[in-house]
Amino acid sequence: MSALDEVRAMMIFARVVDEGGFSAAARKMGLSRAAISHQIRQLETRLGVPLLRRSTRSFSLTDAGARYYDSCRTISLEAEAARKRVEELRDDPVGKISLTCSVHLGTLRIVPILDRFRQTYPGVSIDVHLSDEVVDLIGRGIDIAVRSGPLKNSELKNFKLYQTHRIIAASTSYVSKFGLPESPEDLSEHEWVMYSRVPETLTLQCAEGTRNIRVSGSVRVDNATARLQFLRGGHGLAVVPLCDVQQEIDNGDLIRVLPDCKLPDLEIYAVYPGGVTRSAKVQSLLDYMRREMREIDISRNGQVQGDSHIDHS
Repeated sequence: MSALDEVRAMMIFARVVDEGGFSAAARKMGLSRAAISHQIRQLETRLGVPLLRRSTRSFSLTDAGARYYDSCRTISLEAEAARKRVEELRDDPVGKISLTCSVHLGTLRIVPILDRFRQTYPGVSIDVHLSDEVVDLIGRGIDIAVRSGPLKNSELKNFKLYQTHRIIAASTSYVSKFGLPESPEDLSEHEWVMYSRVPETLTLQCAEGTRNIRVSGSVRVDNATARLQFLRGGHGLAVVPLCDVQQEIDNGDLIRVLPDCKLPDLEIYAVYPGGVTRSAKVQSLLDYMRREMREIDISRNGQVQGDSHIDHS
């Protein structure tokens, strides 16, 4: 009898004692009564002592059997506990997650969040694609996209991570040269850092009503980080998320233009193919991002609106 066979026989012996008989143990373990009896006899032969006193309808433990049972029972319980631990790992966040988002949002927010996520769940590997292009999630096999606004695709699910205000901002150097606009109509007379994702006609909600103002500028970018750098450099006014520049406004490095006029809010969504949230790793990351990004927005904006619902279909 090998060591592995002996351990198996020990577990069988413990089950016989626990179930109170050979037949009951055989049913529980899916073995024949003869196989159970054979395993016990082999174990007794290897040990050189009888473990059971057998009669026609029952058995009792010998002194050696009673002492041996305690060890066999411990091994059996440990084996069962080990099996459950392995089964539970199937529900733990492990494996690879692929994620895409814009370069600016990725650098500013998502990558730091992913760093903290992996500190918590080191069993998860992350494949990050930073791109300002809209990526085909299903075609590229990507689990999650983080974008401004939900993607219009019936095959995709989404939920809002957070919502923040858009504002018009200017640098102090720009204002010192060209002054501040005093009315919505003045905006069209100023130089702008144009961003491809913001329309050239701005819709403002002001005290006197809705204003549609067409703007233009000598600098045009397709990247939010570049927009922010040109804004800081004094190349023109720009529409930016308040939470991205709140600290600079508080410090006086940037100035909020026409603060009484409101632009449409910026909404950030997690977008994902239907069914991926059945995976514990993806579900855990979505939950983690929602918590982290809401906290960032609360700290910088003081007013956050989020959607806690995740579609698990």
